[in-house]
Amino acid sequence: MEFFNYLGELINRNPGKFLGSLAGLLLGILVFSLGPLKTLLIALLVFLGFLVGKSRDDNVSVPEALMGLFTRKDRE
Repeated sequence: MEFFNYLGELINRNPGKFLGSLAGLLLGILVFSLGPLKTLLIALLVFLGFLVGKSRDDNVSVPEALMGLFTRKDRE
């Protein structure tokens, strides 16, 4: 049980590294099992789903949400 506590603490201290590693593992499995083109299509559809969800969360249109990803916001 001590190993799982250590693993939980490690994930809590480094959530970005954990999620990035998990995403890389999933992407690698998809590329080798489905092929690069189908994996690219899945990634594109996930991105579009993210945009639709972001637009609903922020009460903006999908084009506004897309432009918000690519516009620079000055930090104060």
